[in-house]
Amino acid sequence: MTSTIRIAALTMSILTAGTASAIDLGGMLGAGKDLAKAATISDKEVMDGSRLMMRQMDKEEKVAPAGSKYAKRLEMLTKGLENEDGLKLNFAVYQSGDVNAFATPDGSIRIYSALMDLMSDDELRGVIGHEIGHAKLGHAASQMKKALLLSAGTKAAGASGNQVGGMVAANEETIKAFGNAQFSQSDETSSDDYGFKFMQKHKYDVRAMESAFRKLAKMEKGGSNLMASHPGSDARADRMKAAADKL
Repeated sequence: MTSTIRIAALTMSILTAGTASAIDLGGMLGAGKDLAKAATISDKEVMDGSRLMMRQMDKEEKVAPAGSKYAKRLEMLTKGLENEDGLKLNFAVYQSGDVNAFATPDGSIRIYSALMDLMSDDELRGVIGHEIGHAKLGHAASQMKKALLLSAGTKAAGASGNQVGGMVAANEETIKAFGNAQFSQSDETSSDDYGFKFMQKHKYDVRAMESAFRKLAKMEKGGSNLMASHPGSDARADRMKAAADKL
């Protein structure tokens, strides 16, 4: 249920790790590729970029190990969801104090442990449904394409200079661009609706969507900067309540 992926620390770790471990997302498009041509990035390039980024993030973030309470709980919550609505999904928990979750175009869904601590099982299922919505409705792919375009531009700009510096700069811009992505209110609303239908489909408690948003709204009112990217959680909760009341 987030519109911002908090990976500033990850960005810094990649930049300081040296070129041997850097992922050359911009390189998929070619160092000197014209930006007008880059605008025709294929779906395959978007998916490849997504997989590469997630491979690196999973290396840099603290992933809850198999057998841990977080991993076991997420496994229980996502049993049977390996292929949802035609999208192959993979799940993991990032052990972090951020109240957060996100999805990428390739079907990677990451839940932060602090969010798991905050939410009930069905509330987390609502989060998962919402994030699947971002992937299935093309929102995550759109943000990834923008990130790759920015990375291509950065690399092209440095193509006549230091190649290593250009590669690192391209990686930085790709990760920052996707990490700072702000979904539109329309995107959030449509993903909320997708999540609600997801809850109905699997016979989960649809009212958990409302209660999840109420918890986020309470954090907003408490002045938590973690929820700065979640505008109008109370209004979103009201929409989910109205939808549940109609059933």
